[in-house]
Amino acid sequence: MKPNSNPGHGSGTPRYPGTFMLALREAIERLGWQAQAWKGGSVVCLDATKEQREVGLENLYRRLRREPRDTWPDLLVDLLGSVPAEAGKAPENLSEVADQLMVRLGPPVRGQGAEVGIWSMPLVDRHLSAFLVIDFPTSMSYVNDAMIASSGQAADYWFQRGLANLRDKSAPTCFAPVHDESGLLQAQASDAYDSSRALLVDELIPGHEEDGFYVIVPGRDHCFVLLVTAESLMLAPWLRSIAIKMCKDMPYPISPELFWVRGGLWHHFEIEEGGNELRVTPPAAFVEIMERLRPDIAQPPEQDDSDSLPN
Repeated sequence: MKPNSNPGHGSGTPRYPGTFMLALREAIERLGWQAQAWKGGSVVCLDATKEQREVGLENLYRRLRREPRDTWPDLLVDLLGSVPAEAGKAPENLSEVADQLMVRLGPPVRGQGAEVGIWSMPLVDRHLSAFLVIDFPTSMSYVNDAMIASSGQAADYWFQRGLANLRDKSAPTCFAPVHDESGLLQAQASDAYDSSRALLVDELIPGHEEDGFYVIVPGRDHCFVLLVTAESLMLAPWLRSIAIKMCKDMPYPISPELFWVRGGLWHHFEIEEGGNELRVTPPAAFVEIMERLRPDIAQPPEQDDSDSLPN
């Protein structure tokens, strides 16, 4: 068998276990589809109506990997069968799906995304990027560079349109308290775009332009925000520990890092563990806030991160 026809192979080494690929083959056959081309990160199929679909494997595998492997074929039949045919086809022009464009956060593009030219905008180098997706009732598909290039509009035009659609779906009350002692807030729209609402934090929680927010986005459905105040200033290590713990268990993980967001600008709040000590390196612009809010301290001391976020 040629390497490029072997499911799970593309550029580099196989990304998915053989049991997943065998379950996918079985599901495709049970649906009456025909696999035409395996691309490592996706498979191009003809469905039962002879419509061509390109199915991304990453999201499928993430959704299955915590389930018993003997259930994978049945789950894949349900998942693939629920995806509308239009989700597997690129629109002729993005203007056709302008009302369906949404913004999604994720790790920087590599692997499958790089291969198919998924469009992205870096928010924090090496740590976090924003993407555009076309939202369907039961699925979504990523906007790629080719779609934007053929649209007649700059990428920022479509990004702002996706952001406007997200804004329309975000009530001012979507951030709710989840930890009274600290004042920690969580986005709770529960529509698969809660992490994306970190991009709207200045608008949804107005009046904090001077000092900004601590933000963690451990997974697609989780965005936690803490106002930067004299009282919360020392809680950066605690928030980072929450992000690390949650990111390990998320079905759609994003980042275990802590970010400081002010005026729409994102900064990485670097915290490193070394033995029993923590080394905190705040963004350069954050030093002025520390000196103003807590002139009694030069650097945040080590924090006890034993408290966990309540369910």
